[in-house]
Amino acid sequence: MAFLDLDDFKKYNDRNGHLQGDRLLTFFGKLLQNAVEGTNFTVARYGGEEFAILMPNTIKDEAYVFLNRLRKEVNDTYFEGVEHIPYRCLSFSCGIAEMEKDMYESEELIHRADQALYYAKAQGKNNVQLYDKHHMRLDEIRFKQDLEALEQQVKFFLSKDVYTYRHSKRVFKYALEFGSRLSELTDHERQTLILGALIHDIGKIEVPRDILNKRGKLEKHEWEIIKKHVTWGREIVAEEKRFDDLLPLIELHHERYDGRGYPYGLKGEEIPKLARILCIIDSFDAMTTERPYQPTKTFEEALEEIKRCAGTQFDPVYAAKFIAFVREHCLPLMELQQLE
Repeated sequence: MAFLDLDDFKKYNDRNGHLQGDRLLTFFGKLLQNAVEGTNFTVARYGGEEFAILMPNTIKDEAYVFLNRLRKEVNDTYFEGVEHIPYRCLSFSCGIAEMEKDMYESEELIHRADQALYYAKAQGKNNVQLYDKHHMRLDEIRFKQDLEALEQQVKFFLSKDVYTYRHSKRVFKYALEFGSRLSELTDHERQTLILGALIHDIGKIEVPRDILNKRGKLEKHEWEIIKKHVTWGREIVAEEKRFDDLLPLIELHHERYDGRGYPYGLKGEEIPKLARILCIIDSFDAMTTERPYQPTKTFEEALEEIKRCAGTQFDPVYAAKFIAFVREHCLPLMELQQLE
């Protein structure tokens, strides 16, 4: 069973009016009907802007491939007025749950699909999530007041650049999972890596919107402005002394192992260990970030790029560990995400 929720429908309604909102619901419903044509799937409107699809005799991985492919098709399907909502395209969030042997009531399946949908929306919308108890717990991990305060700052991107917001959330999740498997890190270092990953791009809040959202190649002066986000980010976070441990990650995550990075051109182990780790995670997500109407690297291509640049752009030791981590723990699901 899958639950689908149209992203930012209230914002669309507020800007375009309820009649146009009704037309969007009808349009989206027809897209879903067309998508299940020729299958034994059943699609229905569940309430408001939420829809449900029942997929009998289907395993969860097959359902994931189907829904993620549909999500990408919806992203590239224009409907009047969607250019004014955060993603500037039609999108939905989706949660999938699979009936299991120990489940005896349909309400439990519905509850799990709803939890997975909530998790998808918490990841920044426009994505598909499978219900998994382990991942549901991961999303609930908080470092109490520090994490809550930093999350509030990152949320400023929701109105300015939703892609930076989602990038920050994904880098945070990679840091959470990868950091937990680095036995050489202390608990404090793991917490610092995770918090730094969440807030690492906060300086982009100072970058003009037209530069952040530019589709073509940046001009030289625009690139110089983008590069300043690391020092602007340091200034923002330095206002609260309790976050001092995060400053090297914010300011130095674009330094390169060969000394050709910015802002200072630090080299090798001159770059703090956690900043070297964050550089790899940040680059991997940047290479695989999905944007409507634009091509992106596959996950395998991104891993090959990290391997190729180990010792130049990336710390070779942590590059190898990250590649092994992704291939062992993440690649099966990532390959599903890349299916066209």
